[in-house]
Amino acid sequence: MDILLGQETEKVLARGHQTLASFGTGTAHKRPAWLSLIRQLVAGGFLMPDPDGYGGLAISESGRALGRGEIAFEYRVETRHRSLRNKARSAQAAAGAEDLDAALLATLKALRLRLAKERQVPAYVVFSDRTLIDMAERRPGDLDAFAEVNGVGEAKLKEFGEVFLSAIAAHQCGESG
Repeated sequence: MDILLGQETEKVLARGHQTLASFGTGTAHKRPAWLSLIRQLVAGGFLMPDPDGYGGLAISESGRALGRGEIAFEYRVETRHRSLRNKARSAQAAAGAEDLDAALLATLKALRLRLAKERQVPAYVVFSDRTLIDMAERRPGDLDAFAEVNGVGEAKLKEFGEVFLSAIAAHQCGESG
């Protein structure tokens, strides 16, 4: 990220990265926008942890294909800064979060636990509590609305979108029926 933002840090200078053609080419966007994009590129498999173990990222084969324009990459643009989102959520929680359906939240937590056990991972790997709370508040009805839920990126949208949408729809049918 320091390379994209043109930051002449000690690490950048020590490795001569200030001479790369990409150095400083990303200054039109701020760090939070790049962090969001990079997280989505990692989740999509276009970037991967550096195999040499230096804590950086490396471009995968699909990332190279993306760079050549052979495949497309759809990403979600962060519309607001994360700290502003967090303040808005804190204010909503302090106001009582009237939109929260406790029964729906319990249903979503049970589904998360089942999926986590199937995959043999901790439940938070599927979705955090915060994500499930946002899901219960928003009650998304389609994949586009589901993608707007806090903590839902492209990978989790593909892997879990339909199953969680089905659970939400079934819960809402049970409420009205």
